[in-house]
Amino acid sequence: MQKRVLILVVSFCTLIGFGQVSQSLSGTVFVDVNQNNYKDTDEVGLFNVLISNGKDVVKTDAKGHYKIAKIEGNTVFVIKPESYMFRLNKQKTVQFFVPFDTIQTVKTYDFALYPHQENKPTKSVLLGDTQVDVIDDVHHVGKLVTEELMDKEIDFIVPLGDLSFDNVSIFDPLSQTLGLIGVPIFYTIGNHDLNFTEKAFMDRDKSFEAIFGPSYYAFEYGKQLHIVLNNIYPLETKGYEGRLDAMQLTFLRNLIALEKEKFESVTVYMHIPLEEMKDKEELITLVKPFENVFVAAGHTHTQYHNYFERNNQKPIHQLVAGAVCGSWWQGPHDIDQIPFALMYDGTPKGYWELIFDHQQYDFKYKVSGAAHDKQMNITVPNTKEWDKSLNIFNDNFIYANVFAADETTQVDIRFDNGKWMAMRKYEDVAPEIQKLYHLQSLGKFSNESMAKFPKPTTISHHLWRIEKPVDLLPGAHSVRIKASANKINLDVHGNAVLWIDK
Repeated sequence: MQKRVLILVVSFCTLIGFGQVSQSLSGTVFVDVNQNNYKDTDEVGLFNVLISNGKDVVKTDAKGHYKIAKIEGNTVFVIKPESYMFRLNKQKTVQFFVPFDTIQTVKTYDFALYPHQENKPTKSVLLGDTQVDVIDDVHHVGKLVTEELMDKEIDFIVPLGDLSFDNVSIFDPLSQTLGLIGVPIFYTIGNHDLNFTEKAFMDRDKSFEAIFGPSYYAFEYGKQLHIVLNNIYPLETKGYEGRLDAMQLTFLRNLIALEKEKFESVTVYMHIPLEEMKDKEELITLVKPFENVFVAAGHTHTQYHNYFERNNQKPIHQLVAGAVCGSWWQGPHDIDQIPFALMYDGTPKGYWELIFDHQQYDFKYKVSGAAHDKQMNITVPNTKEWDKSLNIFNDNFIYANVFAADETTQVDIRFDNGKWMAMRKYEDVAPEIQKLYHLQSLGKFSNESMAKFPKPTTISHHLWRIEKPVDLLPGAHSVRIKASANKINLDVHGNAVLWIDK
């Protein structure tokens, strides 16, 4: 009897053991010298590469081997190591993960990497909300982003979520269009990218993952760690709040524990800005091991800088990077049928260029379709005789909307060849968006097929003004404005003409 029981116990344990093996994934991370995506006999494995299942993080051994548990609803991915790159698909999405339609059935999976020169300084492009819904919007992105960035020297691109407007079927056309730029793209998920019809929490991001891969992950590039987060926590129906789920927090803790000795700097990409997250303080605490922390976010359809103080450490610098779509593709159209769609703070549509070198960040906002030196809108009193629609906005002030400015920015103005004078920060709705809304209210665009602007109420965080000098003689006068901020290496200029009536 005892022997029979022992046999049953051994058999049961063996079954459990096999069950555990079938619920794990193993393989090799190797240097794919000939880039055929297959491990040839003379190709070697990579030591100390990090692998994750979205919760646990393990290292490859001396021969590049790994083994990790599978988690229902998750895939397995590699944290791209410094100076290596994965294969890119046709849309230039980085293939650092096991495809979601494969992970449930495979027991082994090898990851092919190839040497990749990671230039110093590193140049990336940040894309705020593209918010595409119909194919027209995809064409807009092609014109505003893809055509401008084709063949440019860029290391990688990071879209910051809200790729779509609740239309997950548009992911593929969008990825094809952005893929034509020809550089690696690391995607971030936004609240409008979720499957809200799915009841299971783990299925809310499955359409995103089918095209772009895991909705949170990390990668190394140059001498810096990059972390992409999914900070959209779904609630009932289409509700959500900004916070990280428990499994993602565990992944972050495990990742940082292994990477904190290797890197002094980390860049965090997420959709909802840090100040709107329920667990903001927990995230700030998690990144404490890093001396330099930069956060890039989208979501607000405005742009601004924030600084979060830390005890005896450099503040966390956050850039809220506006929106490629401006204000949801709203307003009248130009000759290419692209909506003017100023952002809610008056910023024209565009994207950010980010350069990182030796703990130093350089930022520059690029207005799509404009020269690189287009860095501000200047509004002056301008009385018209023919079309008097906007004469009601003439006042005694000159306004400067400096797109990339932060709270430390100094803005100065001079008239003709006079002395430079400081302009005052002005917290109000940007004059350019007030004018556009007024023209809409007058029915100026009533014959166009367009989405209308809502009444503007958003306060711009980068608006300055000064009273018009009373001693200017009648006639034309030059207006020159300069804006500078050492903290973000900002040094920009703008010109305007001011006409003084008799």
